[in-house]
Amino acid sequence: MNRFTAILLLVVLLGMDSCKKEETSAPDQFPEWLQAKITELISSQNLCEITDVTIIEYKGKTYYHIYCGLWSCSHCQLFDDKGNHAVWENNEFSDFLKSGKVIKVLPACP
Repeated sequence: MNRFTAILLLVVLLGMDSCKKEETSAPDQFPEWLQAKITELISSQNLCEITDVTIIEYKGKTYYHIYCGLWSCSHCQLFDDKGNHAVWENNEFSDFLKSGKVIKVLPACP
């Protein structure tokens, strides 16, 4: 490993450690289907420490966004309150990103 790569890795690791979540309470508020989905997505690779669930309100509905820091797809695991993947009409996804209100960001695992 060359010197530049080692320094870059150190900066990334320190940056991840210094990031603060909006809220750090236990994810005991997750619906059962969401907890099952989290387990399905991250348990085989032990990604709990770098996975969050963002609870978002948009047009009176609640959405759950599961995101692991290693994933390259930023909103692939976005679900409505019934556990269905969010489906958007035309430019609605852009409006969701702009107008959705983040309610909480919680760690995916207790």
